[in-house]
Amino acid sequence: KIKFKDRFYFMKIENLLDNNIYQDLRVNFPDERYFNQHDEFAKTLHDESENFNEFIKNNQSWDKFINTLKSKQFKNSLINFFDIKNIYVDNSWKKFLPFFKKAKMSFCFNISEKGGYSLPHTDSSRKLLSMVFFFVDDAWNEKNGGQVFLYKPIDPKYERNWRNKRIDKEYLEKIETVIPSPNKIYAFKKSKNSYHSVEPVTGYNQLKRKVLMINLIYENKNDSPYNEKISIIKKIKNKII
Repeated sequence: KIKFKDRFYFMKIENLLDNNIYQDLRVNFPDERYFNQHDEFAKTLHDESENFNEFIKNNQSWDKFINTLKSKQFKNSLINFFDIKNIYVDNSWKKFLPFFKKAKMSFCFNISEKGGYSLPHTDSSRKLLSMVFFFVDDAWNEKNGGQVFLYKPIDPKYERNWRNKRIDKEYLEKIETVIPSPNKIYAFKKSKNSYHSVEPVTGYNQLKRKVLMINLIYENKNDSPYNEKISIIKKIKNKII
């Protein structure tokens, strides 16, 4: 079921995986020693780090799961389901078309402790699709915080925010709440107005908010819209080359 097609193309699934598979992944969720230091939102373990590759190499269950998500079949199913235009994955004849850009999967484990939060934003313009898969404890409930809020701007002047500028909640209207629970995933497309935030984690019962972020992104950073580090003329030149 798709909601808010005009800004999110939002969907969520309860009990995504077979319970035995999910429990195996959750029990083997990466140890905190692999993670970077906690910022205002979370400790992170990104797939560009050596620690991520070391963890995957030493964990058969996660290696199998991540490789399934990297498969060409899965990536193309995401592109078709979410109706994402002008991109291709892996080797494709579309790479010869000037308006098509290559996309890839990106992964990041997050652990949010007490106080961890994220202010309303629309995501980096490099991102095409965001998926968040929860690995929280069975006892997690609303007292633990960490809810995801989706918004639409009250004032139309905030509708165009490709550059991911933070906007105060007073200028936004909440339209959806996602409460973390085990084996739940939600997803949405990056757009000019895909405002969302994460409420502070309370630390109730000393529980931590554990998730796997699964993103479809432009493979080449310079393909990102509104990339201020490269001019439009240079983008055209690079594409021609």
